[in-house]
Amino acid sequence: MIGNRGIWTRGTSALILAIAFGAAGAASAGDVENIKYRQKVMSGIGADMGAISDILKHGLPFTANIAIHANKLENAAELIPSAFEAKTADIDTDAKADIWMKPDEWKKLTADFALAADVLEDAADDEDPVAIKAAFKGLGKSCGGCHDAFRKPKEESYKNR
Repeated sequence: MIGNRGIWTRGTSALILAIAFGAAGAASAGDVENIKYRQKVMSGIGADMGAISDILKHGLPFTANIAIHANKLENAAELIPSAFEAKTADIDTDAKADIWMKPDEWKKLTADFALAADVLEDAADDEDPVAIKAAFKGLGKSCGGCHDAFRKPKEESYKNR
């Protein structure tokens, strides 16, 4: 009986995956795991951006932490290219197919993001509040530039389905 339950569980899991990815094309387990990894990298970037925003917007006493967050963002920027190596344009995510169709433009924008994070880290190390705010604004524009070109609009997000 235990063996039958294992078969049923595996069969049910396979059916659920087939239904979940059937409309978006056949996704391999590797594709699914690549997407999960990529989304975690991007979520980490969002968390650090949000933390810096909270520090600046609410005057939180963590200004010294901005350099650490900026360093994490710069390091995360190095993870982005490999996180998007798997061409998963046929799977329903927020990534536009243009990432893989215009790789040079996309790589330039990810490099711009790394540079903007470095500028913010330098400003934070110098403890210059005006430079920190300007650098954070530049970093935000860098994020937006990539998102505008290579991420689906929020109203088209797979999360809304």
